[in-house]
Amino acid sequence: MIVDDNALMRKEIINTVVEKNDVVMECVDGETAVTNSAQFCPDWILMDIRMGKLNGLSAASEIKKLLPQVHVAILTSYDNFQYRQKAEACGIEFYFLKNNMLEIRKLLNERTLYD
Repeated sequence: MIVDDNALMRKEIINTVVEKNDVVMECVDGETAVTNSAQFCPDWILMDIRMGKLNGLSAASEIKKLLPQVHVAILTSYDNFQYRQKAEACGIEFYFLKNNMLEIRKLLNERTLYD
């Protein structure tokens, strides 16, 4: 699941991170991600922080309560220590900056081998 309020960024994430056989759901905000996560049941969620309706940290916290097994990674432009602390407190496993998306694909490949 890709959660970002910017359509062009969602496409960039898909082009950089998603592989041919991956099934992806796009969501425009945290509220939509929470609503759709139980039905879609993603293995991974790549989520921005600052979005309308429900921010990524709050949405990830709600989703982790519903689906504790889901892997959540924040994908943001904000290299902010407080955001990183809040992400960790919400059970978010990874925090990536948008200018380093190739690291995400590497992580996904590694984690898929061991999950």
